[in-house]
Amino acid sequence: MIRISGQLVLFIAFVFTFAAACSQEDEVNRNTLDYFETHLQLDMSHTKLIAVFGEPDKDLGSGIHIYVYNLDDDTEVWVGITDNLLYANHVDKNQNLLKVLI
Repeated sequence: MIRISGQLVLFIAFVFTFAAACSQEDEVNRNTLDYFETHLQLDMSHTKLIAVFGEPDKDLGSGIHIYVYNLDDDTEVWVGITDNLLYANHVDKNQNLLKVLI
């Protein structure tokens, strides 16, 4: 019969707890207003925007990109961008402005 020390059991429990916490951090919900408010920066490049928020759900622009990101609460974030971020607005499903983010 194999005997396992109490310290080994605690170590294994710690490893599993740490792994679960890391896994939850990796599954960040990008589809919330809070995420956009926390991570949007006026000096974002096009590449950085896509890296942080992912590909947009729509691109409405002509001349400039107007990226539309659908949020979990049925609102949207509209981001105007060329080489750099121009604006970001939070709008409702009828395209009414709720908040200027940048």
